[in-house]
Amino acid sequence: MAIHERQLRDRERRRQQIIAASKRVFVSKGIKATIKDIAEEAELSPGTLYIYFKNKDELYASLSIRLLKHLNLRLQRVREKKEMPLEQRIKAVQEALCESYEIDPPVFITLSHLQASETLENISPDLFEQIMGLLRQSLGTLTDIFANEMHHDGMLEGDPEKLALISWALFSGMVLWEESKRTLDPRKNFLKPTLDVAFEVLGRGLIQRNRPSHAGSHLVSDYSHEEI
Repeated sequence: MAIHERQLRDRERRRQQIIAASKRVFVSKGIKATIKDIAEEAELSPGTLYIYFKNKDELYASLSIRLLKHLNLRLQRVREKKEMPLEQRIKAVQEALCESYEIDPPVFITLSHLQASETLENISPDLFEQIMGLLRQSLGTLTDIFANEMHHDGMLEGDPEKLALISWALFSGMVLWEESKRTLDPRKNFLKPTLDVAFEVLGRGLIQRNRPSHAGSHLVSDYSHEEI
């Protein structure tokens, strides 16, 4: 048993070594990096990499797992604050997403690219299900964060799910936009100030939608008194 456990630990250590090397290579060369590039960085043979990963796409996709796990834990903490008003919930969601991005920006960019590429079609079913399960968990938690507040305010059934997708798409899109802007001026942080505006607009729109409209009733009331 001790020998078997040591073999498992050694295998996992080698796997993490390969993932770490692939991250460095993808950051420097992007998705055009090859298995040979990664093998050289890891100081291993390409054949050894294929023992642990089916192809380059599996390595690329594997980078997102640790980040998704952290994001899920962070969103779960937001969900636990059940008495938080809608405006604060939206801000807390933004902060959770930003924190996950700041832990490892290149990997979050990888995750954003991953959702818009064919990479997921080329990975093993087990890895695909692991990544999709974590993504579903993130969106499910986002939905739960908004659900009680939405239903309490009388919004239409299904709106919490839509808001979860909008929040996720808003942030992922901004991350990719940030990456493109950095090619113009790598010294400037375009993401945070733009996200502040974007989530503020989102919050104001939802709060306005949920706020009862008394303006019409006042006009009707005033008009009726004039008639009398």
